[in-house]
Amino acid sequence: MSSTASSDNPFAGQFTDLLSEKVGGKALSCSDEWFAECANLVLQSDPVFKEGHFVATGQWMDGWESRRSFGRTDHRSGNRDFDWCIVKLGIPGVIHGADVETTHFRGNAPEFAALEGAWVSGDLSDETQWFEVLNKNTTAANSHNYFSVNCEKTCTHLRLKIYPDGGVARLRVYGVPKVNRDNFVEGELVDLASVANGGRGVACSDMFYSSPSNLLMPNRGINMGDGWETKRRRDAFNDWNIIKLGLIGTIRKVIVDTAHFKGNFPDTFSLEATLSDRDDMTADDIKWHSVIERTPLHADQEHLFIKQIQVAQDQKFNHVRLNIYPDGGVSRLRVLGFPDWDNTT
Repeated sequence: MSSTASSDNPFAGQFTDLLSEKVGGKALSCSDEWFAECANLVLQSDPVFKEGHFVATGQWMDGWESRRSFGRTDHRSGNRDFDWCIVKLGIPGVIHGADVETTHFRGNAPEFAALEGAWVSGDLSDETQWFEVLNKNTTAANSHNYFSVNCEKTCTHLRLKIYPDGGVARLRVYGVPKVNRDNFVEGELVDLASVANGGRGVACSDMFYSSPSNLLMPNRGINMGDGWETKRRRDAFNDWNIIKLGLIGTIRKVIVDTAHFKGNFPDTFSLEATLSDRDDMTADDIKWHSVIERTPLHADQEHLFIKQIQVAQDQKFNHVRLNIYPDGGVSRLRVLGFPDWDNTT
């Protein structure tokens, strides 16, 4: 299981990783990357350690690592109290938590870390106004360092500051995407379930092989691991996945993509939807409406459904439940409709 889905992670179940490379996050610049490149900070994969694998600068490290500076003569321009790295969020949003992960950095981790944020519509400049997102906090070596964030401002960029120097394996930034209505034209179909629009998985029957949140990622899946796959069932039941739509709206078009799932795609599927503010979406008394009746699926294929949709064209929903029979893997789910912008914050 990936670090972003760790059972100890207090944020992954509630929020979206706005910085992940899977949603377009990237590192832009840093004060120093002598030992390891800052681009590694946003990688989706868990950090690895290759013992005895040396490169020109020393032991190869999977993360961002600056050279030693504490107690030394300034050999670089700029502030000597900390090193910094500027990253661009793949999805602009309001941040509620962060993980400054120092896995495998044992004798070379920073002592403290802080985050600053910025909101810009174009490129950063010397005039960019930075604001505090996370104040200076102690970090532990070779560890996940989870921090709650209390900042209501929307961010497009972050500046990670580490004191005084050292290495960070990954930076995960959890929050709620900020959807800009101005990015859509009147009457445009919108993927209500997309992670970019705030969609997220809230419950599922099984996630043995891969995370259900993969269903909502942009673009088509790159391999079988880039989807939602359950273990093999040996009973009379089926697997399911409940998704909270990022935008309340109608459902006019559905795409179920089984890309790369050839010997393990579901035999059939059905889709249900509801409009509910309940915290427990698995409760038995929630009324689910049938959107698409149980329908066969095929291997490694995009399945398009329009005429098969059974709910009224003006009926609005905020959750869907994907049922797969009996088990298997699905790469992507797209739920396209017309958003109810009046009920979207």
